[in-house]
Amino acid sequence: MRNFFCVCFAFLSITSLASNPKDSIYKTYDLKGGYTLQIKTVGQDSIGTVLIKGKESNVLSSAETKLGTEVLGYVYADFDSTYIMMTHVDVEPVKFELIDKASGQTIIYGQSPFYRDTIKQLMMFDGMYGKGRGKLVLYNFKTNKAEYFPAPTDTPCFCCFCWKLISLTDSEVQIQYENLKHEKVVRSYSRK
Repeated sequence: MRNFFCVCFAFLSITSLASNPKDSIYKTYDLKGGYTLQIKTVGQDSIGTVLIKGKESNVLSSAETKLGTEVLGYVYADFDSTYIMMTHVDVEPVKFELIDKASGQTIIYGQSPFYRDTIKQLMMFDGMYGKGRGKLVLYNFKTNKAEYFPAPTDTPCFCCFCWKLISLTDSEVQIQYENLKHEKVVRSYSRK
């Protein structure tokens, strides 16, 4: 009988440890500058993104475990002092956060990037909040500066893949989109 209780106790201990995702790491990203980003368990019923450098760690965001890891996103691009955390859930538009590695703070939110140049370290996208709301944003990752241009309103397109970058020079940005008459239109913006 004693052996039976020992076996039951061992079985219960193993199954309770196996069902406790206390230290589960779902994804690890090695970032520039000695940083690591992990998507891992951060509480009894939560998963989160944790930015790590050396012995320091910072939980940047979290969600209930039942929502899955996709709600936290994935690393889309890694730059020297920043990185982009991209999220795309179901039919919602692609959304992202540009995050400063040193502070763990979000610099800018955006959605639906439609241009990315990894050599010049530029990206253009729809802004979501604050200064960027209703604007097209050209972000320079070398200088961590944004330029804002009013998004066209004479279009039936309201989300995702509405714009196409035609030309980008030091003095001008040209985008193409479909107007209300369903004609392709090129719009030019002067750069400062």
